[in-house]
Amino acid sequence: MAEVTTAQAAEILSTTQRTIQRRVDDGHLPARRQGLKQTAFIDLDTLRAFATEYGYRFDEAKANAVTE
Repeated sequence: MAEVTTAQAAEILSTTQRTIQRRVDDGHLPARRQGLKQTAFIDLDTLRAFATEYGYRFDEAKANAVTE
């Protein structure tokens, strides 16, 4: 199960990190929070499904580059 940060998710969907953070905060994009700073980690399959549902373009090449 590959996970990405909100910054990486934003890059994969060609949007801003703030947009991803808002979608995590409002519950539209499930994420796992970890550490004192509560860093959000998003499963790639969840991000792919989110992109399909909300009309974002999921860049497979960027996703593969991030997870390698």
